[in-house]
Amino acid sequence: MDVTFETPRGRRFVVEVWYFATVREMKEAVHRREGIPVASQRLFYDGRELDDARDTAHYSILQGSRVLLLLPDDNPSPVPATGPADVRVIVSAPALGRSVALDLRASDTVARLKELLQDRTDGALPEARTAVFFDKAEMEDGKTLSEYDPPVDGMEVSVVVRQPPAGGGNSVGARNNQQQRMAVKVKWGAKVVALEVGAMDAVRDLRREVERVAPHLRLPERDGGGGYGYFLVYKQNVMEEERTLRWHEVKNGDTIEIFNGSVTGGA
Repeated sequence: MDVTFETPRGRRFVVEVWYFATVREMKEAVHRREGIPVASQRLFYDGRELDDARDTAHYSILQGSRVLLLLPDDNPSPVPATGPADVRVIVSAPALGRSVALDLRASDTVARLKELLQDRTDGALPEARTAVFFDKAEMEDGKTLSEYDPPVDGMEVSVVVRQPPAGGGNSVGARNNQQQRMAVKVKWGAKVVALEVGAMDAVRDLRREVERVAPHLRLPERDGGGGYGYFLVYKQNVMEEERTLRWHEVKNGDTIEIFNGSVTGGA
């Protein structure tokens, strides 16, 4: 997709980036296109500075988006305010056994608060099932924090994680609606496929999803004993079939590799 980069001094250019490209990869693309060293770049979108480890999907950067590029010689504070003053939100989370502090804009919605909570807790407080309460009343997703008149010294809220509905399906897609979702890349030789998966999906579920959505990868067939014909490897370690992606500490934007070999399929 084409993303427009602009500097405070009026320099503007367009760079083609992949939808799941990390911020670091975006900076590298700018370096190739304009010769600007990666270390000299600071990128901002929607009033926030972008983290090198995050990707475009995390920041909702799409085709035609405009990203602010700050260089060392530019004004150190060029990012205009995009909403009312910042709000410190202290979240009491009994499910975690601790509190979580977040800094948001008063113009941010409750849905945005839930999204940040899910991200900060690695999915322990899933956005789709978390209810947020302020002054004993549940906050509505579509309302902004400013509509709740947050105190100047900080807004204290509590959260409850609702249980998933009984009798739900056990497919990867069904579970993804009830847990943290993330984008991962699965690499087989020179071929790469991007997937959206759930942090609590098991490795065997990831296999099924890869085989379902990417038959063009032409993965090795099962061996005569029924075992898989390939390994899934993350950070140079063979992944265990019954363990979840979260157990393997897979993060949004990470790459999982496929290698030839026989792995017992299990029950």
